[in-house]
Formats: sequence, C-alpha cells, structure tokens
Amino acid sequence: MKKGKLYTVGFMVASSCVCAAVLTFANTQLHSRISTNENFDRIRALITAFGLGNSSLEQQQIIDIYNQSVTTKKLRQMELYEAYKDGKLIGYAMDILGRGKYGLIKGVLAIAPDAKKIMSLLIYQQNETPGLGGLISSPQWLSQFNNKPLITNGTPGLVISSTEKGPNVVHGITGASKTTFSIVKIINETIAQYLSGGDVMQALDLGIGVDAVTQATPGYPKNLNKPPNLREEVRRGSFMTPPGVKNLALGKTVTSGMEEEPIIGELDQITDGIKKSDEFDYVEMDPGPQWVQIDLGRIHTVFAIVLWHYYKNPVIYNDVIVQVSDNSDFTGNVKTLFNNDYDNSTGQGTGEDTSYYSRWWGEIVDARGPDNTGMEMRYVRVYTNGGVADEETKFVEISVYGK
Repeated sequence: MKKGKLYTVGFMVASSCVCAAVLTFANTQLHSRISTNENFDRIRALITAFGLGNSSLEQQQIIDIYNQSVTTKKLRQMELYEAYKDGKLIGYAMDILGRGKYGLIKGVLAIAPDAKKIMSLLIYQQNETPGLGGLISSPQWLSQFNNKPLITNGTPGLVISSTEKGPNVVHGITGASKTTFSIVKIINETIAQYLSGGDVMQALDLGIGVDAVTQATPGYPKNLNKPPNLREEVRRGSFMTPPGVKNLALGKTVTSGMEEEPIIGELDQITDGIKKSDEFDYVEMDPGPQWVQIDLGRIHTVFAIVLWHYYKNPVIYNDVIVQVSDNSDFTGNVKTLFNNDYDNSTGQGTGEDTSYYSRWWGEIVDARGPDNTGMEMRYVRVYTNGGVADEETKFVEISVYGK
C-alpha cells in the first residue's frame, strides 16, 4: 500500500519535471526564433533605409548585403550603423525604440553622411491600432521624414502638427495623436543622443500643461513697430537634456536692482513655480532697464534657463539679457548666455540673439554647451527693458534646469 502511494507520488513528480523541461525547451526555442526574426527584421529595415535593397529580396540576399555593406560601432551609449557602397560612406543609422499607445515601437532612423538630414525612417515592429496608429509603419506616412533636417533654428529634432508648416514639421495621423506624438518623441530622443556623441538625452519637461499656464491665443500688438531682430515664430521642437535634471530655481531667493519693492507682486513669485499669466500672476518692475537675480544656493551644472515674462497680452520685450556667474555682484567670471539688445541701449554689449513674442511656452536659453555637459553657475541674472510698445517689465517665472 505504502509502495503504491510512493510510486504514484514519484510518478507525478517525474512527470511534472519532464513536462517542465519540455515547456522550458519549447519556450527557449520560441524566444530564440522570435529573437532571430526580430534581428532579421532590423537588418532588412537597415538595408531598405540605406537604399541598398528592398523587402522583395530573399532573406539570404539581404543578409549578404548587410554583411558586405554595413558595419557597427559603439558611440558611447549608442550603437551606430555605417553603410558603404563602392567603398564610399552613404549614411548612418540608429535603432529607435520606445513605447507607443499599445506597446513597443521598434525601427531604424537613417541619416545622411553629412549628418544634417534624415535619409529615411522605417518601423518594423509596432502594435498600434490597425487603420489608425498602425499607419506609422506605412510607406506613405514615413516618406514625409525623408530629407527633414536634424536641426532647425538651432534646435534638434522634429515637431508633430497637422496645422503648422515648417522644415521640421511632420503631419500627425487623425485619430492617432498619442501614437504619432510618441514616435516623434522617440525620434527626437534618438537624434539628440546621436548629436550628443552617444549620451542618453531626453525631452525637458517644462511643466506647461493645460492647467499650468494661461493658454492665451497668440496675437500681435496693434501699431507694432517691430524690432529689426524679431524672429519668425516657428514651432519649437523638444529641448533635450541628460536625464535627471530638475528646476534648481524653485523656491530660491530672488533679488533685484531696484531700491524699492516691485510695483505689483513680490520677487519670490518669480521662483514659485507658477507660470500663469492672469491678473497679479506677475511681478511688475520699475520703468527702464531692470534686472532680477536668482541665487541657486551653491554652484550647479545647468543645462537650460527658461523665461516667462507676462504673456496674456502679446508683448515683445526689449533688451532681454541673461548672464550667469559664481559671485553675487557679477564683477568676475560673468558669462552672457543670451542678449537681444541689438543697439546696446543697456550698455551690456550689442546682442546677436533675436527678439521674440512672450508666449506661454516660455523662452529657453541654452546652457548645454557644445558637448552637452552643461555650464557651472550659482547666480542667474536676467535684464529686461520693458516692451516695444512701452509696456512695463513684468516677470512671471524663471526656471533653471540642471543638477
């Protein structure tokens, strides 16, 4: 009796072990096959993106072309593909990987050998809704990425819009806005990483959602006497920074060059994190050139300074100058990061930056530097000299993003 029970238990254990082994083997083989198929899909996409072949070729032909024409190299944290034809470099490519609305999106982004334009974009894996978001892998939608610039007006990346026009604008897919915004975000992060030499970069979150700002309809002042350096408004792409940056100015001490308190508001509103531009959501300064200064508390590495002047009514502010230093009196080691004082009316030097309409999305002052490592600073000083239509200087918020 006891032997019968032991036999039954032993048989069940042995059967379970055999079944587990069989399932494990099958699962391993399945994953291996999936991995092999995905690897081939990527190779085929690379060959097609480089114009070295197309999907009508046999699998072995595609693999042979890849082995003969494409090499890979490590660019810091990025794998970079280089394609050659007749011994001549014809382009670079990078993997793109990110999450869409319903799952992972995988593809390849090929760029021209001069690294100035996109050659082509191909998506080889996605799980978006057929007929809507699934159209991101269609040749017709992808073709609009061909020859798009990597950098427009100094800003890397592309912009998704169905209404705007511009060299960096790609059209979205009706009914699939989340999917198309996701794919452009993935592309912009890939472009930024490539341009940074392979370091991971991500879009800076300025905290300007619908509830965070006064989304005034952009307009233009009446009887506007435009300054000669006023720039054309073009939709701004994502501003890319290394991961882990935050607003270092939040809650920090603000001082000014005025002897008295502001006409309206308190200086600490400039770093309170509130970016609205409604009644009393601003700090009004005395007439004439004025400055405000933020003490970050210690020296930090900074990648961006973002300015919000009053924007509910359209205003072009004069002589906006942004300087940084490691001492509070700005008597030494002063760096000017932005200056649109085109006629040196403030005596701070003639500026080469453009004037702009103050808008709810803020004005980003780039502090990343040529190698995207940021700049060291403790104090940030911002000058403004009223508006071109004799408006008062009104600050809403200044954010300083860094580590």
